Amino acid sequence: MSMKKILIDTSSKAKSLNFFIIVFFLTTLIIPFVIINFLENSLVAVFLTSNTYIILLLILFNIIFLFLGCYYSQIKIDSYIVNIYSSRFNNKNNLLDIKHDMLNSFYFKKSIFSWNTILYINYVKKNNINITRKFFFTFLSLIERDKITNSLNKILKYNE
Repeated sequence: MSMKKILIDTSSKAKSLNFFIIVFFLTTLIIPFVIINFLENSLVAVFLTSNTYIILLLILFNIIFLFLGCYYSQIKIDSYIVNIYSSRFNNKNNLLDIKHDMLNSFYFKKSIFSWNTILYINYVKKNNINITRKFFFTFLSLIERDKITNSLNKILKYNE
């Protein structure tokens, strides 16, 4: 089966989001901590110490950002293989490399409260063992999602 090769890489989006999370962490936790400890008589320090719920709210936002995570992801589909990886730390430990005839099914899941889209891939190993793996894509656009869906649907249709 000849098919157009697609490559979708969300690494640049993940780098930008990681930069934002680090800047947000520094501006919402480190800077107020320094102001409260070293400039305790300033108006900002007095305001922050009298309104501790603001600090608690900022800590909650940082925990949420940390929990949601940011994933470096890539999917490459060509005429013979489907190659996918997804990792929080830009390494290729969570790598899936399967032939087209091994693909069984797939589906996407998108949470309202997250910027990550999850791709579930169900495939068959050599011993007829079905395995489902999930891959996280940070800020996957609808156009990119449609490209992946169309390519995987072509593979599934060809496998029937």
